[in-house]
Amino acid sequence: MVRVHLLLLLCFFSTFQAQAKKIRGKIIYENDTIDVVFDIPAKMISQEPNYQVLQYKVKYFNEKGKKIVLKPEHAIEIQFTHHSKVIRMLSRPNTLGFGRSNSKVFLKLEVDGFLKLFSFFFTQGSPGTYSASTGVTGAYNYNLERYVLQKGNEELKKAKSLSFKKDMFAYLGDCPRLTDKIDNKDFKKDDIEFVVKFYNANCR
Repeated sequence: MVRVHLLLLLCFFSTFQAQAKKIRGKIIYENDTIDVVFDIPAKMISQEPNYQVLQYKVKYFNEKGKKIVLKPEHAIEIQFTHHSKVIRMLSRPNTLGFGRSNSKVFLKLEVDGFLKLFSFFFTQGSPGTYSASTGVTGAYNYNLERYVLQKGNEELKKAKSLSFKKDMFAYLGDCPRLTDKIDNKDFKKDDIEFVVKFYNANCR
């Protein structure tokens, strides 16, 4: 009986997770921009856009109502509005080997400018613990977000949190005003957005 209840519960959550929102937005190509209605996948509980899925493909409806799959290899950018905020996801070469084998990924833009800050979303699993009587227990998956930097058209760079100071000194060494602030702890690893904004405002 318990198994039946668990199965029904899993089916319910799977259905809930599979729901998507129809949201108007734009697809930006090399020489064109088109208005479309996206079929945006939503997270199970929060109903926030599932950016992890959108990084590899997004579905939209064409003028005839047919659902089309768009991959980051085919466009420069997608845009849509969520809770009055314009969400921009830019196509970038998958030089960091993110997730799947796609040659490109859509990355969520957090800060625009010569130095851009993106978010990359992924799932990581906990190995759990092993018991001879019960087998593996306590294993679960959890969602994580990682910041990614890009100067101009250079390759992407992961923003390291464990060696934040050393990492930023090496990457942003062309701006002593900024590295001085990092050295003086005016900017710490949780201030990455302010670091990027400061660079764009004062170091170019």
